[in-house]
Amino acid sequence: MLSILKRTLGAVCIILAFHSKANIADLDVLIVTEHLPPYQISKDNKLIGGLVAIEIQKLMKTVLPESTIEVMSWARAHQVALVRPNTIIFSLVRTSEREDKFIWIGKVAQVRTELITLKDSELQPVETLSELKNTQIGVKRQDAVATFLNNNGFEYGKELVEIVSTMSTMRMLEKGRIETIPSNQQIIEFYCQNTGCANSDFKTLYVFKKLSEEFYLAASLGTDAKLIEKLKAEFTNLDLPLQ
Repeated sequence: MLSILKRTLGAVCIILAFHSKANIADLDVLIVTEHLPPYQISKDNKLIGGLVAIEIQKLMKTVLPESTIEVMSWARAHQVALVRPNTIIFSLVRTSEREDKFIWIGKVAQVRTELITLKDSELQPVETLSELKNTQIGVKRQDAVATFLNNNGFEYGKELVEIVSTMSTMRMLEKGRIETIPSNQQIIEFYCQNTGCANSDFKTLYVFKKLSEEFYLAASLGTDAKLIEKLKAEFTNLDLPLQ
């Protein structure tokens, strides 16, 4: 009798595990990101590598083996993740404004965000953001830096100039078409490796002290609880570029 009971319980556990996987597999899940080297690298809107992307791809092969990751502009990716349940997004800076708007799965990278300019620029390093008022700053809409600057009195059409991607901001800065942009040393290094410039061609104007430096994998509100649980459990197995 005990043997029969054990076999029955074992069978039930297997069935429940199967149904859990089946339920997750049946979900209409959208995974979105942007081209943000060296964290996410894409070509022709297809993800081909990146320090973070490679690990997230491993995670998705385990949890959602039939899924694909869609690369789009950050503004669009952010908006989709805000309104569409069962949407996964990375790499998303975790801020107080965003805290209740997403489900936070795990930290994927640690960065130090700066405002940079060309080495030969007349602009000099400052201690406070207010000293950069009336300075043109190239930003991505819906980006954490853009939101932070906007909340601190910097206005679109005045100081803030909307640019579609991080690499575009680097190109515009290098060509002298914008005065300063947000960046970090890893992005600068990757950009220079691919364009022939040098890190020393740029200088730091300001280091953000009150802006989160943590990139996250997150999900939209309303995302299936079993999927979130599975993602969090498997996330601990990743080898991410935390510094």
